[in-house]
Amino acid sequence: MEVLWLLLSLILSLVVFSNGASTNVSSRPATVNIGAVITFNSPLGRIAKIAIEEAVKDVNSNSSILGGTKLVVKMVDTNSSKFVGLIEALRFMKMETVALMGSHTSELVRLMSPVADELQVPLLSYGATDASLSPIQFPFLVRMTQSDVYQMTAVAEMVNYFGWKEVVAIYLDDNHGRNGIAALSDKLAERHCRIIYKVGLPPISELSHAQITDVLLKVTLSESRIIVIHMDPFIGPKVLTEARRLEMMDSGFVWIATDWLSFVLDFSPSPLPQTTMDTMQGVLTLRQHTIDSKRKRDFLSKWRKLSGGSLGLTSYGLYAYDTVFLAAHAFKAYFDQGGTISFSNYSRLSTIQHNEGSSMHLDAIKVFDEGKQFLRNILQMRFIGLTGPIEFNPERSLVHPSYDIINVVGTGFRHVGYWSNYSGLSVVPPEMLYSKPPNRSSENQHLYSVVWPGDTTVKPRGWVYTNNGNQLRIGVPFRVSFLEFVTLIKGTDIVKGFCIDVFTAALDLLPYGVPHKFIPYGDGRKNPNYNELVNLIPAGVFDAAVGEFAIITNRTKIVDFTQQFIESGLVVVAPYRKLSSDGWAFLRPFSPVMWAVIAAFSLFLGIVVWILEHRINDEFRGPPRHQLITVFCFSLASLFSAHRENTISTLGRFIIVIWLFVVLIINSSYTASLSSILTVQKLYSPVTGIESLLKTDDPIGCPRGSYVESYLIEVLKINKSRLVPLGSPEEYALALQQGPRKGGVAAVVDERPYMDLFLSRYCNFKIVGQEFTKSGWGFAFHRDSTLAEDVSTAILTLSENGDLQRIHYSKWVVLGFAVQGVSPLPPSTSLFKAFIYAFPSFGNPGNLIRFFAMNSIWRFLVLWIIYFGVSSDGATRPAIVNIGSIFTFNTINGKVAKIAMDAAVDDVNADPNVLVGSKLVNTLCDVNFSGFLGIIGALKFMETDTVAIIGPQNSVMAHVLSHLANELQVPMLSFTATDPTLSALQYPFFVQTSPSDSFQMTAIAEMVSHYSWREVIAVFTDDDHGRNGIGALGDKLAERRCRISHKVPLPADPDIKRDEIWDALVKVGLMESRIIVLHTYNRSGMQVFDVAQHLGMMDSGYVWIATSWLSSTLESRYHLSSTNMHSMQGVLTLRPHTPDSPRKKAFVSRWNELSNGSIGLNAFGLYAYDTVWIIAHAVEAFFDQGGNISFSNDTNLNNVQGGALHLEAMSVFDGGDQLMNNIMKINMTGLTGQVQYNSERSLIQPAFDIINVIGTGYRQIGYWSNYSGLSVVSPEILYTKPANRSSSSQKLRSVIWPGETSTTPRGWVFPNNGKQLKIGVPNRFSYREFVSQVKGADTVKGFCIDVFLAAINLLPYGLPYKFVPYGDGLKNPSYDELVRMAYDAVVGDIAIVTNRTKIVDFTQPYIESGLVVVAPVRKLNSNPWAFLRPFTPMMWAVTAIFFLVVGAVVWVLEHRMNDEFRGPPKQQVVTILWFSFSTLFFAHRENTVSTLGRLVLIIWLFVVLIINSSYTASLTSILTVQKLSSPIKGIESLASGTARIGYQVGSFAKNYMIEELNIPGQRLVELGTPEEYATALESGRVAAVVDELPYVEFFLSNQCKFATIGQEFTKSGWGFAFPRDSPLAVDLSTAILTLSENGDLQRIHDKWLMRRACTSQSTELESDRLHLSSFWGLFLICGVACFLALLVYLIMMVRKFYRHYPKESDPSSQTSSRSARLQTFLSFVDEKAERGRSKRKYSVDEERDDESRIASKRKQTETSPDSRENGIAHTN
Repeated sequence: MEVLWLLLSLILSLVVFSNGASTNVSSRPATVNIGAVITFNSPLGRIAKIAIEEAVKDVNSNSSILGGTKLVVKMVDTNSSKFVGLIEALRFMKMETVALMGSHTSELVRLMSPVADELQVPLLSYGATDASLSPIQFPFLVRMTQSDVYQMTAVAEMVNYFGWKEVVAIYLDDNHGRNGIAALSDKLAERHCRIIYKVGLPPISELSHAQITDVLLKVTLSESRIIVIHMDPFIGPKVLTEARRLEMMDSGFVWIATDWLSFVLDFSPSPLPQTTMDTMQGVLTLRQHTIDSKRKRDFLSKWRKLSGGSLGLTSYGLYAYDTVFLAAHAFKAYFDQGGTISFSNYSRLSTIQHNEGSSMHLDAIKVFDEGKQFLRNILQMRFIGLTGPIEFNPERSLVHPSYDIINVVGTGFRHVGYWSNYSGLSVVPPEMLYSKPPNRSSENQHLYSVVWPGDTTVKPRGWVYTNNGNQLRIGVPFRVSFLEFVTLIKGTDIVKGFCIDVFTAALDLLPYGVPHKFIPYGDGRKNPNYNELVNLIPAGVFDAAVGEFAIITNRTKIVDFTQQFIESGLVVVAPYRKLSSDGWAFLRPFSPVMWAVIAAFSLFLGIVVWILEHRINDEFRGPPRHQLITVFCFSLASLFSAHRENTISTLGRFIIVIWLFVVLIINSSYTASLSSILTVQKLYSPVTGIESLLKTDDPIGCPRGSYVESYLIEVLKINKSRLVPLGSPEEYALALQQGPRKGGVAAVVDERPYMDLFLSRYCNFKIVGQEFTKSGWGFAFHRDSTLAEDVSTAILTLSENGDLQRIHYSKWVVLGFAVQGVSPLPPSTSLFKAFIYAFPSFGNPGNLIRFFAMNSIWRFLVLWIIYFGVSSDGATRPAIVNIGSIFTFNTINGKVAKIAMDAAVDDVNADPNVLVGSKLVNTLCDVNFSGFLGIIGALKFMETDTVAIIGPQNSVMAHVLSHLANELQVPMLSFTATDPTLSALQYPFFVQTSPSDSFQMTAIAEMVSHYSWREVIAVFTDDDHGRNGIGALGDKLAERRCRISHKVPLPADPDIKRDEIWDALVKVGLMESRIIVLHTYNRSGMQVFDVAQHLGMMDSGYVWIATSWLSSTLESRYHLSSTNMHSMQGVLTLRPHTPDSPRKKAFVSRWNELSNGSIGLNAFGLYAYDTVWIIAHAVEAFFDQGGNISFSNDTNLNNVQGGALHLEAMSVFDGGDQLMNNIMKINMTGLTGQVQYNSERSLIQPAFDIINVIGTGYRQIGYWSNYSGLSVVSPEILYTKPANRSSSSQKLRSVIWPGETSTTPRGWVFPNNGKQLKIGVPNRFSYREFVSQVKGADTVKGFCIDVFLAAINLLPYGLPYKFVPYGDGLKNPSYDELVRMAYDAVVGDIAIVTNRTKIVDFTQPYIESGLVVVAPVRKLNSNPWAFLRPFTPMMWAVTAIFFLVVGAVVWVLEHRMNDEFRGPPKQQVVTILWFSFSTLFFAHRENTVSTLGRLVLIIWLFVVLIINSSYTASLTSILTVQKLSSPIKGIESLASGTARIGYQVGSFAKNYMIEELNIPGQRLVELGTPEEYATALESGRVAAVVDELPYVEFFLSNQCKFATIGQEFTKSGWGFAFPRDSPLAVDLSTAILTLSENGDLQRIHDKWLMRRACTSQSTELESDRLHLSSFWGLFLICGVACFLALLVYLIMMVRKFYRHYPKESDPSSQTSSRSARLQTFLSFVDEKAERGRSKRKYSVDEERDDESRIASKRKQTETSPDSRENGIAHTN
């Protein structure tokens, strides 16, 4: 029984299991169909075919994947035809295909994607790398390879890694090529690099060598030598071969090929032929990185067998293999989730399917019902393939994109590194870095060494000045004054001068040659206008301008300047007169103490002389009062050597000689000092500076042709009527001399270098006040010119090595030069005469008339022949001419276009002169926003003998349908598909009948530049129309130094959702820029404005610029409510300009009747009308040429089995080429104006109206045209005038901006959470006045910070920033290291030196700088023995000897006949000495009698006069000018010595002294603070300090023991540093120039750096006042002499007294007699000594008589009672 139950249970279980299993299996199909569209004869197609077949085998052999389901991949061959590929994709849609694979070309994927999207079939591509294949536009596209976005990022990082900044791009001019280069441009811009030149090659396989050569020759004309080549494997090798033939593979060039080249290298199973390898030596290329694994190595081994050894395996083959496995794994997941494969009819085909007579049966096309679910399964897959981990990120890209970087060398290639999106450039495989934190710092970016073209390992410079036979056209001013700076030599082409020498010296330092030619600008009769000369650079007349060009704000907006080569700035020059001194100025030479000492010493000396003389000299005797007067007068008179009292005693004369010498020195010093007081700096001018000029109405002179006039008018607001243009120094001098009252000027304002030269010739004038602007002279180049950067570096080098100073001082400025024979250039022949002379047959007006008359006759004959020829063949014209139109008629442009085209067709058919005998029929196809329906509609037209198609409506479908037009040779004309990339090279049968978006984006870029904005945000629809339009905008902005800071893509109409717009605009609101360009469609655009209104983004501060979609909406008034109008107030938009005409006005009047008032007419309606007429006129011409409308089968469809679709019904228009040529030759006047095409197949004279939305409507504020830019005058008026695109001619009317304000928005704000600019600032320890961090806070302050803040406040946009201190604050940081740090900018006291300019861009300098030497000094005039310094010891000795010799000679000549030279020998010796030395002061009293004596005396007195004058002059300099002495004489003596030198910590001075001056490093001493400077200098630790001038000036403001020695031996300045090519550096430079011009820079300088002079400096104000310290040595000599004389005199008197009054021996009377004896002595001293003077000698008897007389008087005195009572009696 149990056995029975067991059997029953077993049977039941088997039944249940069997039923269940069969149920599960039945839900899975037996086969799963995948269609693969491949070009079998292409290299990638051959590889992919083998890889896919092998993958299918491996999948089907692995039961764990699909179980019992078989994967079937049906592969079809496109035979290199995109059209066939599209047809095959449609055929797959009737075969219940659940996925499409392919194609390996991005173009075919773009064609197939609308089919896949509409029928919900995932499209898996292993080869479509086009960067623009967006999942937003193509939702069913799955890219199983790496996007070109990553490849171009890798290329950009390589360019940046090697330090290059500009590249040339050569690409295939198709969507893949253009979009790849567009992505490269974006990635380069993120790294401050750019594409300097782009050139496309036609995407045709039969590309000729001549076409390639033509492109490469254009490339050689570019400066850049970095060439990025983005090609395909067919054309790329041809380009390299031709480049080698043109020697473009030699040293100096860099070639970077995208992965097409690595494909070529990998495709060949064996090494390529050596001839082929020779064409690509040194090239760098990329290859998609695939991780090494055992499975991959096994497959590589297997590949040789699979391919038969004929093909190499590329990374694309591996991805093709993995694509099959991706689909298989997704199917497994899909089936595991219970998915089934089912299809249903495509209902939307019903709108276009059942056309009468249609042969195609498109109802067989089915939709995959679960396509979306299957797509989700694909995107969620994770597995390990041959290429590595397969996984998709949210952007539907493979995770961890990476590339191998390959260098072609020898017969193969070598790896030089890798690039990954995770860690950038490395020499380590990316998979080894994924386990580590990402590190993309510059220090972590590495590559192995590269062998460059030319077989060199030296990294190429990257650019050269192109040596193509075209010389650099350098404009130089043809001056008539100040010729030292620049001038043309008469009769020659030679230009010379200071500026020319500097420029030539700079060019000599460049590592390449720069062929150039100087072209004088001006007529030679007056100085040219420098602003006009600079404007000729952007106009293309000159490549550069060399001369004395001031670097000012307005000029920096249109050209790039080099670093300044000479400092400049505006100064005021005025006449002056000597200021009369005050009434007490004579007291100033001596200090009060000095005056007191002189007075006291004079009186003292008078007393001494009186003592020595009064006994023997009657002139010093008399009553007491008389003697006091005599002493006083003698004392004062001796100061002027004017005393009349003769001195008799030897001692008296000795004292007088010494005193007169002292008096001589005192007088000389007094005279010198008073001279200085009354002459030096006592020059008066009524003009004291620019401030005083502003307060008066006096006329002011200014140079003709300079910017000075506009500066005075615009900045200083001086009335133009006050300004007098002057042309030469002579005119300056004459006008200044005449003065304002006599028709002259009160002052002249000009640049400092001119005025310095002027004042060197004219001494009656001087500079008054300070230099009130700070600027400099530089050379001007085109914007973004690399030559400007290199010449700047060369100028810095000239400054640092001293050559700039030598050019300045040694040749031009100091000495000047005589320019001989300067004459103006001969006037050129007028253009009209040149024309007449060039064409002699037209020189006679009669000939001209006959010429045109004959032309008219011939024209008539030709027309007559054509007319009758056509008439005779009229039977060949068809009754009906079919054209088709593809639009979405439920849109504004669709509605307007339908009405306009219907009206145009009616008008054409009603016109008897057009299409005579034929009727034009326009068949309309409504695609209802579906790209797929557009394809089906176009295919339907191809079977109905359609000769032309109008449409499609959008650019996306234009890219697709143009391939159909190309294949079937049917012209396709669109007035709404304005994508600028719809190239004639790629789409030869596509015609744009309205202006391309390239022109519209140019207009927007010029508007942005006009309002001085620099960055914009682009909001656009993420399709071909939006992306390519914004790409063109980016290019046009870059040409104007602007850029797109952020791109915001939006989903396409009509799928866009409000939430998506909301999220996008929230991100926009977080950005810094407030300039938003909106490039989208009507529905999206209106929603964007509505959301922006709710987000407050239509308020004040925002700027919205909408493209032409908005103007068409406004004009049509379709569904516009008051809410809509309110949400777009202040918006600017553009409208294609259509000139007014009677015909246009008539059509506008008809419009209401045509539209029944349902919609307004917009510009595109006018273009729609004209498009029909274009076709009509072209068909008419086609018939007139004998053309027949006929069609034939498409041979490309012969191999395509149409099946149920019957696609073979399509045919090719035989006359398509001829009709297309007729369209291109059309020349008619339509509703839109003149309709004519140029050689580039664009409408001539494109123009736009610029519209401002206001209130319930809009107003026109101006126009833009490609002819003359922005204007308020209509373009058709300007076409009659010469083109003028100068900045002054660019005008628009006032705008009402969002927020109802007329004030132009700044364009930038500080966002609440936007990215701030990281600004490095040095955290200084010393000189904190320049820049310092406040202790305990994040605040940074100082002079440099204030300058930076003032500059950014002048920017027309906000600048979010954050100061980041660099350094520990304990010592000054290294500035070289600071500049190299990864900051967005560096602000501080950063010197602009050569090495730093190689890695960063500097602003214009905001303060002058340069290295100077500081050393201790001592004042030479403080020595009390300074009076001896005028003469050397030898001179003093010779002078003294000659005094004695002359005295002796005169005595010899005089003593026999002159009693004054006779007497006792002692007296004669004294007389000789007295006479000799008294002649020094012209104070001798002895008369000369003999003729010879007088002759000798006259000559000697002349010599004495010269000696006195020389002595006085020398002493003047010594005592009144501060003489500072130092053993260091300048940098030369310092460098040649061995003394130690100090330098500031962190300064570049150390490297400069070591590298440039070759000073050994051990001699250099690091110093950190001003206090260390002073200590080291005082202690002798260093002999001198070398530092920058601003620091030194600040140091010396309170350190008076030191001074600068020698000249500033480098010329430089301080600037702010930014990354290379940063637009901020340019804008900040302009702002700094503005600060300089308006005086704010000087005010900031005075705030921080103006300090009270130190005490010794303040005493320099009294340096002309003499103090006792300079003369106490003289007074000491005189005092000692007086003391010695008195001492000798006293001894003599005592001796004589004791001789005449012997001492009594009575001791009793000793005490009482002491007082009597003292009285007797004083009486004796006071008693006159009788000394007779006669011609005979004194006798001894007479002397004895004198003695006896004295003795008798003595007795009388002793016995006289009166004498005892009354004292000593005085006798006469």
